[in-house]
Amino acid sequence: MLNSRLLACAEFVQGNFVCDVGTDHAQLPVYLMQNQIAEKIIASDVREGPLQSAERTIAGAGLSEKIQTILSDGLQNVPPEGITDIVIAGMGGETIIHILETCPFSLEKINLVFQPMTKAQLLRKWLYEHGFEIRSETCVPDKKFLYAVMQVQYSGNHKQPDAPEIYFGKMNLSDKNAYAYAEHQLTQLMKRKAGMFHGESTCIPSELNDTIKTMAKILGKYDTLQNILTNLGEYDEL
Repeated sequence: MLNSRLLACAEFVQGNFVCDVGTDHAQLPVYLMQNQIAEKIIASDVREGPLQSAERTIAGAGLSEKIQTILSDGLQNVPPEGITDIVIAGMGGETIIHILETCPFSLEKINLVFQPMTKAQLLRKWLYEHGFEIRSETCVPDKKFLYAVMQVQYSGNHKQPDAPEIYFGKMNLSDKNAYAYAEHQLTQLMKRKAGMFHGESTCIPSELNDTIKTMAKILGKYDTLQNILTNLGEYDEL
C-alpha cells in the first residue's frame, strides 16, 4: 500500500506514460500499473542500489516487461519520447529545481507532479519565475508531518509570485490539513522575525513584515498575532 504522499501523486497523474524520477523501491510505478492508471512507465534512479531494489519490486509484481528501469541523474538519461507525466517525489525542493534546470528536453507539454520533502516555498517561487504554473495542489499528512503535492504545467507566463503563491500555492485552505500547513508556514516566518530581533538585526525587512501581514489576514489571525506582539513589547507592529 502506498503512503499518503505517493497516493496523492498518483491522483495527479493524467496521461498513460509516466516517468517516476528517484523511484527508490518502485512502489509508485507498480501501483500505477496495477491500477491501470498508466500503460507505460519508466522508473529511474541516480544510484544502482535503489534501482536494483526497484527491479526486485517490479519483478515481484510480475511487471518487468511493462516497467522500464533507467539509471539516471534526474532526467539526464531519460528518453522523452511519448512521456505524458513526470513524477518527482520524496526529494528536497532544491533538488527538484536542480533536476528541472538540468533537464535536457522540453517540459512544455508534460504533466508534472512534485512532492517536495523540504523547501516547497523555494520550488513554488522558482516554478512561477520560470514560466510554470501550479494547476492544483493538496496537502497530505505522513507520520507527524504535512507535505505539499502539486500538479504543474508549463504556461510560458514568467512572473514574480506573491506571498500566498510562494508559501501555500494552490492549496484549498478550507481543508484542515492545508490550513494547518499554511499556519505552520506563518509560524516559521514569525520565528524568523523573532530571530532577527533577538539577533539585534539593524533592520527587519519590510518584505518579511508584509508577508507575515498578508498571510495572517488570509488565515484570519492578524488581530491575534498583533495582540501577541503588542503584549510582548518586543517587535514592531506587523
